[in-house]
Amino acid sequence: MKKILLVDDHAILRQGVIKILLEIMEMPVLFEEASDGIQAIKMTETGEYDLVLLDISLPDQNGLIVLKQIQQRHPKLPVIILSSHSEEHYSVRTLRAGASGYVSKGCDAVVLKEAIEKVLSGKKYVSPAQADLLAEAICDNRDTTLPHETLSDREYQIACLMTAGSTLTEIAGELSLSVKTVSTYRTRILEKLNLRTTADIISYCIQNDLSM
Repeated sequence: MKKILLVDDHAILRQGVIKILLEIMEMPVLFEEASDGIQAIKMTETGEYDLVLLDISLPDQNGLIVLKQIQQRHPKLPVIILSSHSEEHYSVRTLRAGASGYVSKGCDAVVLKEAIEKVLSGKKYVSPAQADLLAEAICDNRDTTLPHETLSDREYQIACLMTAGSTLTEIAGELSLSVKTVSTYRTRILEKLNLRTTADIISYCIQNDLSM
């Protein structure tokens, strides 16, 4: 029996996903649940899992950061990212970060089932749309990379939080960082995006439809 950890902060969504997958999965699976990144990391430390289904938008940490922490501790543990965001903005970033698959929450349950089965077999799941995006990224050879694609995961997260209206102090509290550290990240974001003010960052993120 395969053991899967589902990480999402919405209990109803977790229960719904588990119920549907138990009905359509052909192989026997056992699900356990975590509601945030810290709990997920603790559970992977104390339990043995064959796969982690990880929401990218968690209340305590960005899913990409949780992904990296899990990889550092358990490099052989595959992770499929679940997201409500379009593949265009996150799939390439997550696959480059080491995820074994990226699945939109808006997809059909059969697609998630296919992704899980493929990853559990030792392969990576890449949809046709993601394959096209990856091919474009390789062909671009980074020459035409959009400025925000150069941001680190933490920088990207802070830029999105600023766009959502959070102050540097609020961001520091939410991410358990000092205000000085968040300010340093802000400076790096401005440099990488070639911008001057926080308002410019917010405008850029809105124009490019960037969000967590």
